[in-house]
Amino acid sequence: MCTIKNSKRRTIATIPHSEGLYRVITSNQASNGQHANAVIEKMDINKAHRKFGHISSAAIKHAVSKGFIMGINLDESSKPEFCKACVKAKSACQPFPKESHTRVEKYGDCVHWDLWGPASVKSLNGHHYVAARIDDVTREKMLYFQENKGKTFSSYKRDEAYIETQTGNCIKVVRSDRGGKFQSKLMIQHQDQKGTVRELTVHDSPPQNGTAKCE
Repeated sequence: MCTIKNSKRRTIATIPHSEGLYRVITSNQASNGQHANAVIEKMDINKAHRKFGHISSAAIKHAVSKGFIMGINLDESSKPEFCKACVKAKSACQPFPKESHTRVEKYGDCVHWDLWGPASVKSLNGHHYVAARIDDVTREKMLYFQENKGKTFSSYKRDEAYIETQTGNCIKVVRSDRGGKFQSKLMIQHQDQKGTVRELTVHDSPPQNGTAKCE
């Protein structure tokens, strides 16, 4: 029930609410039984979907039923329709394969690199970072503890010398993310002189650089 008064505090109209209708009754109409009706328009679920930023229909119904959204009369019988804007806004990236089909056959043919850190607590030797190398064939792991990111190139050369000396093989492919420590000028020049191929994955992307990230 809503009561409207004028500046002299006299009632000029009462507007009761009944079954989705506002029954407008002025003081003159009240005496002779005349009245007017104002209809609350029901909002279609698709219109509400557009008005509230393309959130799901279920979320809209839940918000209205719980009183989080007030002032609308939602048409519960309306059905959600196909929304082109929502489809275009969704990512169109293809899923990553669950298993790699590009495994090599010899130790050192492909190695995976990643750098972890900085650690919140410094080691006894003053190290904050760990450079990790994993061989694609044997899954052998080598860890090189570093004081800072700038030591990554030195760790790489140590590992390269280890592979060449202990196995007689050379590194053919290096797979790493796009972090700056693997894209330094010295690193690129050295790998070019050795004929090593660089394969770069999306930075901080376990699905693409999962071997170094997860193991």
